[in-house]
Amino acid sequence: MSVATDSLVTSSSSSDDFAALLDAELDSGSSDASPDLDDDVVDDDRIKRRKIVHEETQVSTSYKISEKNSDGAITSSCPHPGFLRDMCIRCGERIDDVGGVAFGYIHKDLRLGTDEISRLRDADVRTLLSRKKLHLVLDLDHTLLNSTRLDDISLEEEYLHSRVDSLQDISKGSLFRLDMMRMMTKLRPFVRNFLQEASNMFEMHIYTMGERAYAIEMAKLLDPENVYFNSRVISQADCTQRHQKGLDVVLGQESAVLILDDTEAVSILSTSFMK
Repeated sequence: MSVATDSLVTSSSSSDDFAALLDAELDSGSSDASPDLDDDVVDDDRIKRRKIVHEETQVSTSYKISEKNSDGAITSSCPHPGFLRDMCIRCGERIDDVGGVAFGYIHKDLRLGTDEISRLRDADVRTLLSRKKLHLVLDLDHTLLNSTRLDDISLEEEYLHSRVDSLQDISKGSLFRLDMMRMMTKLRPFVRNFLQEASNMFEMHIYTMGERAYAIEMAKLLDPENVYFNSRVISQADCTQRHQKGLDVVLGQESAVLILDDTEAVSILSTSFMK
């Protein structure tokens, strides 16, 4: 399990700020944009995030879209900083061979190129340090909470079924039965106090080798008001390295990332690792 931290150019996180930029790009972008594109992050935060797009974030909108070649024909000179499926998020051009790194946890089908990732990380570290914060990447199981399948609960543990807390008032509970996932989850003691204190010093991410559906449900238990993590929930499907949590999917400089994990074997090697 790992702990990493990422943020962007404004007072918000890298992923949140990029999502705001992406929303603005799509709203004002090319007519080639597909109306069928699904958003991974679609909620009231979209409106709020648009308002905080910083000048530096908008650098990508200053790219020159086209120019004339020697024959007078108009050719694209957009550097294609990223793509939604096969469509450039800047100019709307469709590209057959899309490269870059996938950031599906920020926005469905989003991929960013190396130069854009570097630009966002550079901008992010300046913003983060100006706020006197770092990134904190948090593992879930055996770090913030413990989960077990309902089928694995022993006879001696059957009494726990009568002690579960209500999912209607998550903030006051610590033991939850998730019937839709056939699981029972227990939050670690004082975990909410920890998150509240850590939020003053870090921009926090969840990073788990579990499936995304599980990660999202655990984030809801830990952060029912969605004030700590927002879209920064990274799961197994987002990893670029098998059985390893790589910081390449975290939009923050590694030097500004602190990792908190109970399993060093699956965590990316880093001097910022804490077990």
